[in-house]
Amino acid sequence: MNKKYISYIVLGMVLLGTIATLSTSIVAAQGDIEVGQDKYQTKLQAQTQATYRFRARTRVRVNSSADVNINIDCDANNIGDKTFSIDILNATREFELNMTLRRDQEQLGVQNGSTIRNQHRHQIRVGFAIQIDSNMSVKARLGMEMTQGDADRLSWAYFNEDTEEWVEVESSYEDGMLVTETEHFSVWTITESNTLSAGLWVLIGFGIASVAVLPVILNRKKKVSA
Repeated sequence: MNKKYISYIVLGMVLLGTIATLSTSIVAAQGDIEVGQDKYQTKLQAQTQATYRFRARTRVRVNSSADVNINIDCDANNIGDKTFSIDILNATREFELNMTLRRDQEQLGVQNGSTIRNQHRHQIRVGFAIQIDSNMSVKARLGMEMTQGDADRLSWAYFNEDTEEWVEVESSYEDGMLVTETEHFSVWTITESNTLSAGLWVLIGFGIASVAVLPVILNRKKKVSA
């Protein structure tokens, strides 16, 4: 084959690759669905992820294993620039998902900087609460975008209506988000425990013991010197 034709073929392949890359970038850049109000209703197809950005501030990212009819009420003006995600993991048929997002839930003690109690003390730091309801029992993964440093001291918690207290659940940091998995839909928030870590308690105990022993040591030195 003529070298000239080979050059044309190579150049064409490079151009096609460049066009494909640019097309992918354009799709990614258009991923957010802009919502200029607090409330939004839509239907999301199975295995499709969509991000709804309310009032150019709060992002709600939804992914589902089955078709889902979504109703979102998001107080973005007060919540601010945050990204919440929910992945429905095991739905097998079409269902409804209702979400109400607020900065505060005053009746439940959720206010930014406020302290809530159960068997320990917890403090609200993120300024975010979400009530989730569904017409079908499903398993979901909840996520909130944050840094690793913030995630290390925070955890997800839900409000137990029977005991009227907040229950912290096991949370982990994955792909830039604090996440947890649940089959229990309720009001959820993110808390920071005010309880001291085990290591810190050891240091405090050692300090107290040292203070208690110090007078005994000083008395012994006085007796020896006498």
